[in-house]
Amino acid sequence: MATDHADVALADRGSPVREGESTARGDAAAEPASERRHVIDATKSPRNTHFLRGGISVLTVAAFVLLVLGRRTALTRSLGRIGHPQWSWITLGIAFEASSMATFAMMQRRLLRVGGRRVGTRPMMATILAANALSVSVPVAGPELGAAFTFRRFKEQGADTSLAGWTLLVGGIASWFGAIVVLGAGGVLSGNVVVTGVTVLASLLAIFGGLALWVGVGRTRLRLFVTRSAAWAVRSVSRLISRPVHDPASAVNGWIEGLGSLRPSKAEWGKVGGLGLANWLTDIGVLAVSILALGGAVPWRSLLLIYGLATLIGSLGITPGGLGVVEGTLCLGLVSTGLPAALALAAVLLYRLVSFWLVMATGWLVLLWLRFERLPHVVSISRSVAQ
Repeated sequence: MATDHADVALADRGSPVREGESTARGDAAAEPASERRHVIDATKSPRNTHFLRGGISVLTVAAFVLLVLGRRTALTRSLGRIGHPQWSWITLGIAFEASSMATFAMMQRRLLRVGGRRVGTRPMMATILAANALSVSVPVAGPELGAAFTFRRFKEQGADTSLAGWTLLVGGIASWFGAIVVLGAGGVLSGNVVVTGVTVLASLLAIFGGLALWVGVGRTRLRLFVTRSAAWAVRSVSRLISRPVHDPASAVNGWIEGLGSLRPSKAEWGKVGGLGLANWLTDIGVLAVSILALGGAVPWRSLLLIYGLATLIGSLGITPGGLGVVEGTLCLGLVSTGLPAALALAAVLLYRLVSFWLVMATGWLVLLWLRFERLPHVVSISRSVAQ
């Protein structure tokens, strides 16, 4: 769905209209053999990556199913616990998860506002929920589809190519900033020196790398390197989806020049970072409330570390939405704190029911609503043209 407009987004800045299949074939024939070979290799690489991720996903899900079948007794006891929760805690957990999605939407709205685009709360929430549904439920290519859908929605809401891409990029960085803070705080509270040291080192490297890229992108050599690398990526993706971009280097240069006008104040950076952190903290609240709803004692000193590690492993994209991987990591972490296995598994299943399955189902409903909402608009335009 979202890939239908990927080439339009990339070619917005001054790309001439393609003249048809014959022109495309002529251009291909005019290319040097070495360049065509390079493009073919670049096209095979993403496909091989997708096949590898797909194979790992299948193996991981199969291992998770075998583990569940081997622990049928504990799973039965866990499901029995889920059937008798304290509903007031579950209501609070749903409120926490709604707040988590809302803070992420607020962060994206604030980033778009830096470029002068104001988007309402409801349209932004619809975008975030629908993109999340695509990202966590579509195998292998889910994250790419979610990002492409968000990019297209931003464009439809008036953002230019630079602003839409910048919002996606900075939003992802701010989200990861929150995750790193959570993981680092978890290492400190639990007394895990290794996790704390690695997190601090990774944070410093990321900060210095980002600053170096931001300051040096105006320099001739670095900009040339960035432009060539980005143009190669754009060309590879466009060939992969059979929608060639006429001049990727020009599109990338236009995007970089547009980034120069986006200079948020320190106060804006602080608000964006705070919203990115709040997004994770409210989701952690769902996990804590899930344990309390089943009558368990929350391991507060280790909760941030357990959650941070599960989030880190789940973000590797081994399975859609970290299915099976996140549950296993959380269960092992909670059991290691002394929580009974049946209670830990029940709490994790309840947490994922609220934070994963409920949010994903809501996102798909929103996605269907967006599709049906578009149909009357298209019909009205076609009728007015016919008249």
